[in-house]
Amino acid sequence: MAEPMTHRERVLAAVRGEPVDRPPVSFWGHAYDRESSAEALAGATLEDWRRYEWDFVKLNPRASYHGEVWGLRYEYSGRPHEKPVRVHTPVQSVRDWDGIRARKTTADPLAEQLEAIRLVRRGLPDDVLLIETVFTPLAIATYLAGSPQVVLEHLREDEARVRTALSAIRDTFRPFVHDALRAGADGLYFATVHWATRDLLSAERYAALAREDDLDVLAEARGAAFNILHVCRKNNLLFDLADYPAHAYSWAADEPGNPGLARGLERIRGAAVGGIAHEGALQAPGPEAVLAQVLEGWRETGGRRWIVAPGCSIPTTTPPENLAAVREAVAALAEEDG
Repeated sequence: MAEPMTHRERVLAAVRGEPVDRPPVSFWGHAYDRESSAEALAGATLEDWRRYEWDFVKLNPRASYHGEVWGLRYEYSGRPHEKPVRVHTPVQSVRDWDGIRARKTTADPLAEQLEAIRLVRRGLPDDVLLIETVFTPLAIATYLAGSPQVVLEHLREDEARVRTALSAIRDTFRPFVHDALRAGADGLYFATVHWATRDLLSAERYAALAREDDLDVLAEARGAAFNILHVCRKNNLLFDLADYPAHAYSWAADEPGNPGLARGLERIRGAAVGGIAHEGALQAPGPEAVLAQVLEGWRETGGRRWIVAPGCSIPTTTPPENLAAVREAVAALAEEDG
């Protein structure tokens, strides 16, 4: 059996395709009752890490933080399993895109997010990588308008106007990424959210609308240790985005029309992040189904270039015993293999 590695060594070796003592593992999800301040979010994040000792930590803030600087507002019930409800959508008509202008990172909630990064970094061991969640500019525009369908309608009506707003979003989040790394993040979890799927756009149309802005934001993290590109939804455009400058690629390998882990690894650089169905086997009342997915992932990858993780953010109702079982199973598999 390989010599024990630190968390950081394990993740970076997996990215390089080198032997690991066991595959790295990390899971993440929302804490709806603890997302409204830097202190509460950091506390929830650190409690989760202490419970499971994940190999890296994805800071999982409220999705709306990306748009709140332009007036997006959600209301929280204060109950841990209830998603927040949108109470104000800043873009109602195509003319409202004119109000989306570049903002400074000193404005809330961007400053709040930077403080959350500092607090989590302070509470984690040095050998645990911390990555900050940032959505692509087109994904952020969707939150500002309420749905991808509204964005597409506005693009048909006045594409130049929407593109000007997308540039302002990009010019807001480029310095935010720079400041996030300075605050203690080791990289990005860069998420396409609604858009990188053939159900919504062709690969050519996605590239025309989003590629330049995506790459401009990612360029701010070029020197980071660990960047993940997350390609959401079924029928995804993973292979069309596989040349994005990321160290690892996250997708729901179990979703229809998406490549499995083995096929994905044939086309991407770095590591595959996933293999566990976040809304399927992981939610079963016992661990048998999710452990079968761990075994399948091991079979597909041989334990190389694989980071055991969910296909997307896990529900708040995920049984903790299933998460613990995954954590234990990966270590046990590595021992058997050794």
